Amino acid sequence: MALMGLDVGTSGVKCTIANDHGGVISEAYRAYPTLMPKPGYFELNANQLWDATKATMKEALAKTSEKVFAVAASSFGEAFTTVDANQNVLTNFMTMTDIRGTEEMERLSERISDETITEKTSLKPALTYSLSKLMWIHEEAPEIYEHIDKILPGGAFITYRLTGGVAASDYALSARTLCFNANTREWDDDIIAAAGLDKRIFPKAVPMGTVVGELDPKLAEELGLSYHDIKVVIGTHDQIAAGIGGAVDEPNIALNGTGTVDCILPIFKKDQIDVAVNASHNYPLVPYMDDLFTTYAYIFDGGALVNWYKETFGRSEYHAAEVTGASVYDIFDSECPKEPTHLLFLPHLSGAALPYMDPFSKGCMMGMDRNTDKGTFYRALAEGTAMELKVNIDTLAQGGVKINALRATGGGTASDLHMQIKADVWNLPIEVMKVKNAGTLGLIIMGGVASGIFKDYHEAMHAMNEPRITFYPDPKNVAFYAEQYEKYKKLYKAQKEILGIE
Repeated sequence: MALMGLDVGTSGVKCTIANDHGGVISEAYRAYPTLMPKPGYFELNANQLWDATKATMKEALAKTSEKVFAVAASSFGEAFTTVDANQNVLTNFMTMTDIRGTEEMERLSERISDETITEKTSLKPALTYSLSKLMWIHEEAPEIYEHIDKILPGGAFITYRLTGGVAASDYALSARTLCFNANTREWDDDIIAAAGLDKRIFPKAVPMGTVVGELDPKLAEELGLSYHDIKVVIGTHDQIAAGIGGAVDEPNIALNGTGTVDCILPIFKKDQIDVAVNASHNYPLVPYMDDLFTTYAYIFDGGALVNWYKETFGRSEYHAAEVTGASVYDIFDSECPKEPTHLLFLPHLSGAALPYMDPFSKGCMMGMDRNTDKGTFYRALAEGTAMELKVNIDTLAQGGVKINALRATGGGTASDLHMQIKADVWNLPIEVMKVKNAGTLGLIIMGGVASGIFKDYHEAMHAMNEPRITFYPDPKNVAFYAEQYEKYKKLYKAQKEILGIE
């Protein structure tokens, strides 16, 4: 019995087909570029993304004769595309780092207060969310807006295509628009009206794991299938899917998803936390599973930062990896000093995410001298990433979100160096899970539960994933990093003051 998961990221899409024991039957991946038509504009071509998704499905299906019973898709948050009544794509995805809508958001605050929006959405208004770009389309491209039938977050767009036109989005992805009421779990009339938008353009909001239809027969034929009775299950935000796949199912445990974006996903009960305090620091309240909730503490430059280093400074290592067949990241790790550095790095190359939500912040490196080599520089990048996430761990604690241990998934878990640095900086144990591609595994679990293969998420989680290795804090490094952290916390405000960034 086979199940399929589609993990749609900002740089590529992965399709995984697995059995009901979590064993991977086949996989496929396709990359696509980020488009930057103007400074500050960041887009993904929606048709190109769908073509890549179909290609991964076709390749993965060709590798197995097993019948697929269900498919679900997850995606990045905030970004969306639009379609007309004939299912034609009208706009590219505008990603979270796109700066369009700045003036529109300022005008929105004159029509509805930030406090009211926060009370309704559990989000502090920011340019990151979809609403700013929707308002920009409405005001700057009315000839496009008037033809919009539906706006679709990434995962919802894939579901729309899989079913041949069912427009539905789960609560978690819907919440990243800044138009979704976290209390009623419905699109909010007041915010939508204040933004000057039409409620009709929003997809139906449903819980993750909901079956919304079957695979479109035309798509099944295109994929070479002789059947189309595959349940299409609503997925969720990629970080939520990774939490499910990472077997995070109890309070005070968090997932560390180490992808392009580096994210911490803590699990808690609502009565444990102060929702208002967390919202004031940009942490939303997100339904998870059962009576549990979560929030996102993420930074833009996680795996993206490593890729930047590879492309900017790691050309020789990249070529060496091609010749030897070794991982370029293993080569980078081997060049690093074994001891902590004295460098301080602020990882804001794409702006600051949580808890600041400041797209105009810049990165900086302090403490370099003539003895600073590439390996030291590279280790400092990892230390800076860990420090920035520690800011989030400490800020979450102020709102009652306590983290006692973490489970890590994603491509970054392949680096023991990065995992040990995080354990030392955070002074917390980190379990690296056996299945690192937890996003697609989480979707497979959703499909399995929706199909009745598993009794519930808890049973499926622990049947399909378990820890592979645990990294414990080194007391010596913990003490050193604690001193460095006190210096690090001054960097954000200092660079804004020096550079004159408001």
